[in-house]
Amino acid sequence: MHIKRSISGRIDKGSVAHNNREFIAPNVDKSRTHENITLVREDIQTVYHELFDRALDEYNAKQKRKDRRIKNYYEHINHSKQEKLFYEVIFQIGNTEDTHCGTPEATVATKALTDFVQGFQQRNPHIRMFNAVIHLDEETPHVHINFIPFATNHTRELSTRNSLSKALEQQGFKGEGKMNTCTKQWVEHEKQQLAAVMQGYGIEWEQLGTHEQHLDVLDYKKKMRAREVAVLENKVECTQHQLESTERVLRDADNAIERLDKEYAEKTEQVEQLDSDIKDKSAELESTTEQLAVNQQLLQVASVKVAQINDIDSINVKRSMLGDKVTLAEMDYNSIVELAKKELAAEHDSAEKDDEIYRLNEILQALNKEKALWADERSALHKTIDKLRAQVRGLTDQLSALKAKYDRVMNFIEKFDLKEKLDNFLHPIINRKKSR
Repeated sequence: MHIKRSISGRIDKGSVAHNNREFIAPNVDKSRTHENITLVREDIQTVYHELFDRALDEYNAKQKRKDRRIKNYYEHINHSKQEKLFYEVIFQIGNTEDTHCGTPEATVATKALTDFVQGFQQRNPHIRMFNAVIHLDEETPHVHINFIPFATNHTRELSTRNSLSKALEQQGFKGEGKMNTCTKQWVEHEKQQLAAVMQGYGIEWEQLGTHEQHLDVLDYKKKMRAREVAVLENKVECTQHQLESTERVLRDADNAIERLDKEYAEKTEQVEQLDSDIKDKSAELESTTEQLAVNQQLLQVASVKVAQINDIDSINVKRSMLGDKVTLAEMDYNSIVELAKKELAAEHDSAEKDDEIYRLNEILQALNKEKALWADERSALHKTIDKLRAQVRGLTDQLSALKAKYDRVMNFIEKFDLKEKLDNFLHPIINRKKSR
């Protein structure tokens, strides 16, 4: 058995803090606040970055004067006198007399409101919902939806910007004077969508004084179909925009990964070359150290020889009767001459060994310094390689996420049978020739 319930919907000033019960108004029953249902809760500034950063970067890049650049679009709109930072729309089923919170009727109405919100974002490609809460701590179940409207393909200022009227126009709602604005048309359309959801729960919409009652059924259906076609065509345009954006980011990610892979390979090759050079220097260092040890041994032997030569004083001499001259036996004389020659040779050899040892010590110190420098460079290259690996992993994760988003877009196109419309949008000339 069907029951009838009214639907109310309106654009409100909006207070996210009130909706999320960061402060409690007098009409709220605190004992039932825990029963409220938060369906969507995102940070508004994060959503602003998601929606407008790309268009903002493109706009700023075109500005030659620094004073015309916009640093932060969120703050720009926050101080704007033309556009609001965000908007709020409220929908309610029934009233306090027939759908009071806590009754079975209110439970069914809450389910219908939940389903209605779950389809809200898909129905509105130019309305970005960032907060949605069903309040059950007041008289009647109702939902507060906070959203940011965004219009695309602008030629002046940002290509994507905050504008409720333009966003609704791109969804097929065109104003017809003050009595039938695009906002009123959109709210009425959403009430129709809520009514369709309610029918699934056995609730019929009891329309109270709607301005559409004077239209006959056929005209009304035609109007609704025209709006649906406009919305569908706009979804195709938005999908194409998403596809182009996703494909561009995918290409950039692929190029970045390829560049990092190449840089990583070059750094790895440098590390391998350094390892080889360090091995060569280590061998040269070892050889120099061995030569130094040999020279030190030779010097020690030469010193012993010099000491032995100094023992020449032990040779016996005899004074001659002819004056101060001394006489030696021939054998002793020959020994002295030989020892003198050896002393001269030993002293010369010792000086050469000293010079060689000094030179080898200098080479040894230089090699040690060079080896230490190369070891530091190798360590720095290893750190660079680790950073490159981390960047590659990060880009790979981003690429996977973008591919998943791309797949969702393609699934959306297939689900709503938009392939033909998308093809006509992308290749209008070719398709017109085929139709001829």
